[in-house]
Amino acid sequence: MVLRLPAGWGAGTQTLSLQAGADGSTFTTVKAAAAYAFDPAADNTVTLTLPATVQRWFQLTVTANSGWPAGQLSEFEVRSS
Repeated sequence: MVLRLPAGWGAGTQTLSLQAGADGSTFTTVKAAAAYAFDPAADNTVTLTLPATVQRWFQLTVTANSGWPAGQLSEFEVRSS
């Protein structure tokens, strides 16, 4: 999973957790809450490695953000390997 902020934004850290589910109503945690650093030197991109799973729905929860009083993302991309 790739998360992005605009490349021109300053550095920041967000605490994120990720849930996934097959039907859009029942979700299981696939990534526990952890802090992720968005760094302009890395194009403000964070990559999350997920456990092997087949899911259709993903729910991302932001519980803290050092740069703003709300969660911020410009792109949320799930890739299959």
